[in-house]
Amino acid sequence: MTEAPTADHSPPSAASGPSLPGVLSTPRSLLILGASVRAWAASVSRLSLTIHAVDLFADRDLHAIAAAIRVPPEHFPAALAAAAATFPPGPWCYTGALENHPDLIEAIAADRPLLGNGGEAVRRARSPRLLATVFADRRIGFPRTLADPAGVPIDGSWLQKPLSSAGGQGIAPWTGRDANEPMPLRRRQMVWQERCEGLTVAAVFVVSPGTARFVGASRQLLGVACWHARPYAYCGSVDVDPATLPDPLRDQWERVGAALASDFQLRGVVGVDGIVTPDGQLVVIEINPRPSASMELVDRRTGRSLAADHLAVSGLTGKPYSPAPGGGRWAKGLFRAVSPIDIDGALNERLDRLAEDWTRADGWPAIADLPQTGTTLPPGAPCVTLFAAADTGREARRLLNERMTTLEHLFATPGR
Repeated sequence: MTEAPTADHSPPSAASGPSLPGVLSTPRSLLILGASVRAWAASVSRLSLTIHAVDLFADRDLHAIAAAIRVPPEHFPAALAAAAATFPPGPWCYTGALENHPDLIEAIAADRPLLGNGGEAVRRARSPRLLATVFADRRIGFPRTLADPAGVPIDGSWLQKPLSSAGGQGIAPWTGRDANEPMPLRRRQMVWQERCEGLTVAAVFVVSPGTARFVGASRQLLGVACWHARPYAYCGSVDVDPATLPDPLRDQWERVGAALASDFQLRGVVGVDGIVTPDGQLVVIEINPRPSASMELVDRRTGRSLAADHLAVSGLTGKPYSPAPGGGRWAKGLFRAVSPIDIDGALNERLDRLAEDWTRADGWPAIADLPQTGTTLPPGAPCVTLFAAADTGREARRLLNERMTTLEHLFATPGR
């Protein structure tokens, strides 16, 4: 067995901090790049910055707060650099999937100041070998991860995972057969990881030089069959206040945060995915050195803007923003298409009416990532993101399921 190798238009509130070369202390605009940027753009929109955005969707609610460009999936991520060049000079940051492309991060960062983690920091944070070493030293679990399947059990107790994974895509139990060709090329892009049983969880940290603040935790929802998701696919999150965690688990997360700051020398908001075993042990699965999907639930619970904290780490300052009403427990879920869906004006009108009703009840937007009229969504594609709030996480999840059922009927009704 061989060990796995390293994987190849609104002002911020910010505390003073180390300046980032080439960035004004009070920027006027921010460019956001990624597979989906709406959630992070919503946090940034509270900071009186002009937002420029490029992602795979350019949904209606993103257009409402940003000058947005959509790039076709077949041209992602290479087309991001060209799209970024069409916007005025200024700082930029990135969201999901770009951590798989550190060379591209470095190329874009050569042209405009990066607020976040550069290519080399990303390579370190995404290296299974380094993760295993660092977390062993800090007494934090990390699954055995190998670069070659020779000798790996084929009984499903190990997983085959892409080195460049996002949202759980491409993960499957290892049964000794690889469905993709050519085999040698495929295997160079994969790792094999021992399966760990327990609750799938995530944490959010705000990392400054030498320190990390544990600001959010969540239960991850993966492969929810009734939501038409594939096994292991990310489906949503249920927010957890870190203050409510048992002390032993919180202590383990704090040790993870220390590693982010000291061993990996990351900066800004950082997500960490993991599993809590039945005996309460934390096993880290991966580091996401950028804003992650569950972070918008932290904004909703606290009323703060994590984007303000992210910018503050780079020493950016601006007019204070007003915290929004927070509180409660929040859940979010991705509603996926079962069959091809043509998004017409009538469907969007019905979606908007539902969103108004549920938003009035929750106090925050209840439906997000609203597709453009004229879009056709293929089977399995995310249609919208749905939210629900309640007094407890269990109740928020129950309400989320009810709203999912309502959306299922809406999308399935002919003529709507």
